[in-house]
Amino acid sequence: MDFSRLLSMDFDSSNSTLSLPSLLMDALIPGYGNISQLIYRFFGIDVGYVVSGCLVVFGLFQAAQFLYSRSYDYISSYFTSSIYIEDDDALYGQVMKWVAEQRMTKVSRDLKAVSKWVSNYQDDEDELDDDDFNVLDEKGIFNFEKWAGNIPPRYEPNYGSDRFYHEGRYFQFSREKKENQWSSDDDESLVIRCFGRSTQPIKDLLNHVKRWTLSKENKMTSVYRAPAEAHGGRMWNRQSCRPSRPMHTVSLEQQQKAKIVKDINEYLHPVTARWYASRGIPYRRGYLFHGPPGTGKTSLSFALAGIFGLPVYCISLNEVGLTESDLGTLFSQLPRRCIVLLEDIDSAGLRRDDLPTGEEETGLTSPASEPADGSEEGLTKISKTDVFPKDPTKKKATPATKSLISLSGLLNIIDGAASHEGRVLIMTTNCPENLDTALIRPGRVDLQVLFTLATREQIRDIFTRMYSTEFDDKHVNSAVTKPSTKSSTKSSKKTSKPDDDFLELLLADSTADSVDQEKLVEMAEQFADQLPESKFSPAEIQGYLLMRKRDPKKALAEIGKWRDEMLESKRSGKKVVNVLN
Repeated sequence: MDFSRLLSMDFDSSNSTLSLPSLLMDALIPGYGNISQLIYRFFGIDVGYVVSGCLVVFGLFQAAQFLYSRSYDYISSYFTSSIYIEDDDALYGQVMKWVAEQRMTKVSRDLKAVSKWVSNYQDDEDELDDDDFNVLDEKGIFNFEKWAGNIPPRYEPNYGSDRFYHEGRYFQFSREKKENQWSSDDDESLVIRCFGRSTQPIKDLLNHVKRWTLSKENKMTSVYRAPAEAHGGRMWNRQSCRPSRPMHTVSLEQQQKAKIVKDINEYLHPVTARWYASRGIPYRRGYLFHGPPGTGKTSLSFALAGIFGLPVYCISLNEVGLTESDLGTLFSQLPRRCIVLLEDIDSAGLRRDDLPTGEEETGLTSPASEPADGSEEGLTKISKTDVFPKDPTKKKATPATKSLISLSGLLNIIDGAASHEGRVLIMTTNCPENLDTALIRPGRVDLQVLFTLATREQIRDIFTRMYSTEFDDKHVNSAVTKPSTKSSTKSSKKTSKPDDDFLELLLADSTADSVDQEKLVEMAEQFADQLPESKFSPAEIQGYLLMRKRDPKKALAEIGKWRDEMLESKRSGKKVVNVLN
């Protein structure tokens, strides 16, 4: 290599660039001057000018960025309006679901994928083809994982800002995350912004989102519960969104159902609230559903919620750690119109602070046992040992767990001075005689509804409803079909003899036995004739039919055997009955 030109270079000549950027770069980068001299000698390029140009461009870029940031902040502060939505609000989920179906999530290059919660009866059925419902393999086995794999994820805007147009107006959508010092999960919030000094366009947009959500969930009932949080508090969370139960599926006399619906319908009307206020009556309504287990008390509650479009807020007084303060806070957070469901109120173990300890444990002394004149002559105190003598051969029974909520505390929450108004309170119980009279007095319980064991009319209706195809959609009847002959033949060639026998058992009951409506009515009458009234609960009869839900003829033929076994088990106290034979 020829270094003669390099050795002949004069680094002290006046041709070297000594501009201000060059002096600064030489001070910052050792040897920069020699390098710039080499580039100038060989290529004739003055690096100082290049560095000067880069510095000018960088300075202009920083200045423009600074001006844009300050201008944006100024315009956002004085010429735009915004509304914040926290993630613990129901509106947050509604807005996110609406945004996920807008054009902005289809053209954006920065998205967040979310696995959809897919139930067996709602959500995304429109996105599935008819072939996606043919989910049985050649042996007739359903694979849920394979079926759920056909559901695509939902794509939401990622954290940051996005822009979209709605009805010709420009909006900015921002999704932010902030740390929560009380929980391991970070909180999220949405900010919707628009130009102008009025928030009315954003309010119109949110009203549109709520109407859109109602059109999507108009046949669904939201169920809320209040589990204990990590920090010890409680708040309402939507646990499920189930199909609204039709009223005709509830096993109750038509007159009783009509009376309840008419009463709640009149109570919920806006004019009724003014009527109550003008007469000084607290605007509350309470119902007590009582009767044996499995007679439809909870089912009627959900059917009523579906009719009136109300959410259901379920509270269990037996829940561990639930205090009166927590219960009062939950009642104060209830929406203006809702159904509050207190199930099995008799088993809550409510404390009566005014009773002695022995009476509180046995529950044998109550205000109902006092004489009318208020004297104590008619009050006989009975201890536990008087009724149940101690057996030395038995171990001491473990005392039952008591609720942290007293009876007086519950009564104050239900209809106290600061209690919530406008809601529908439904209490269910299997043993109404165990309830304190103060809990079910008029004003707290306005209507008591008795649920009895199945009558002949109810038995007939349950059979008809189970096998009727009147309300089935196009996918129900074809959801469980018999595998094709070709696939079954191929499978039988590949499998062993035990598998062939097992496959034959699967295919034996794989086809549904359809019956026309006239024949179904006749079979329902025969079915009702073979069951005695007021002996079986609707849940027991429905459970029997579910085991034969695709074969009404088999259900009719075997009802006599099932009836005799169930009656015998009830007489002998046997709790386990083999209904598969």
